[in-house]
Amino acid sequence: LPEVAAFGWDDTQICAFLDMQFRVREQSYKIQYPSAEYFIVDVGGSNAGSLIVDRSGANIGLTDIAILPEYRGTGIATHLIELLQAEATASSRPLVLTVDNGNVAARRLYEKLNFVVTAEGQFANEMEWRAESS
Repeated sequence: LPEVAAFGWDDTQICAFLDMQFRVREQSYKIQYPSAEYFIVDVGGSNAGSLIVDRSGANIGLTDIAILPEYRGTGIATHLIELLQAEATASSRPLVLTVDNGNVAARRLYEKLNFVVTAEGQFANEMEWRAESS
């Protein structure tokens, strides 16, 4: 990651930092979304990313979607989100997510898939998709 490399750390320090950051994020998700399901996105036997979905509430929560850089722009995220939209339609529930304000590419994708902002925050916005809104 270029932003981490800019710290001037060696590879060992970068790996330790990223590992710590990953563990903190995973613990946070487990506390906030104890019923969420975790998936590895597999493309031809290779790990292309991950997906976390929480189906425990009145809506379907797209808790996290991460596609590795070399697989971005191939339609994987679009396909996964469209599958969740079909599930949301079938279950008559909204599909909700939170997007970091700095993640312009993700926000663009969600808007292309007819998500609308339902709450604006300083660091992130909540977005929602409903079958009747598309």
